[in-house]
Amino acid sequence: MPDNKTSHSIKKFTQVGILVHSEETLQHLPNKDAILVLSFGTAQKEARENSIENIVNMIQKAQPNTKVALAFTSNMIIKKLKKDGINYDTPPEAMEKLLAAGYTRIALISLDIIPGIEYCYKQDIFQHYKHRCKKITLGTPLLYWMGQQDKPDDIKNVLEHFFTKHPIITNNNFDAILLFTHGTLHPANAYYSVMQQRLKTMGKNNIFLYTGEGHPELTDIIPLLQKNNYKNILLLPFLIVAGLHVYEDMTGSADSHKAKLEQAGFNVTAYMHGLGENKTICNYFVGHALAAYKLLLKD
Repeated sequence: MPDNKTSHSIKKFTQVGILVHSEETLQHLPNKDAILVLSFGTAQKEARENSIENIVNMIQKAQPNTKVALAFTSNMIIKKLKKDGINYDTPPEAMEKLLAAGYTRIALISLDIIPGIEYCYKQDIFQHYKHRCKKITLGTPLLYWMGQQDKPDDIKNVLEHFFTKHPIITNNNFDAILLFTHGTLHPANAYYSVMQQRLKTMGKNNIFLYTGEGHPELTDIIPLLQKNNYKNILLLPFLIVAGLHVYEDMTGSADSHKAKLEQAGFNVTAYMHGLGENKTICNYFVGHALAAYKLLLKD
């Protein structure tokens, strides 16, 4: 059994769920609250407005009297947008501006799907600024809990609502559906395996996930489609934003996912809209944001 000191260290450095920190030395400061939404970003105007800013606007609508700001984590995208006269802050820049404006309690909101590398960066922002805020919280990504103990099953809940309310899925009859996910070298890539298992439990044996930078890849899925004699395939991006890069990967080039599937003999329909355009998914992000904000306000 670990001693009390060890137990305290374990608890401190293995905090799960919404991260919360109250800085004892700053409790004399007045409460001035803000919500900072953190996204990787996109340079494509339509995708940015329809997905990322759509979620931000929904959060602002849910908290109309609270300052809601947005920051991008991709320096490459920020620099590209700046050339077009469009300015977005990095997370540190946004935090410094909020602190300089007198905001003392800040809720950080992640627009990540899984707690992978990008979410680790948001955790680093939380750790870096936690001693400069009267109170700070960091919300969880879209998919976090898996039904452990008394926790919700984010994966099951999101997938169930996604497939029962998605317009192209409910109004068409496809033999199989392929969900394109980002993938990661981070161990959180295992979330995709859990997603696949949940789909199987739900009886959706004709829905498959594949990744761009992880496992499984499209080449792992094609033999499964052939084995089941599927012909009519629907391609969907399971990503917040379906920008130009995603379009090129999935449908826009000679070696795209769509082209490879067609070369293998399948009839392919691609629905190129990100999760940020899906009201059901956006409501989950808003719910996660409000949960982090609620803990920010809790004494």
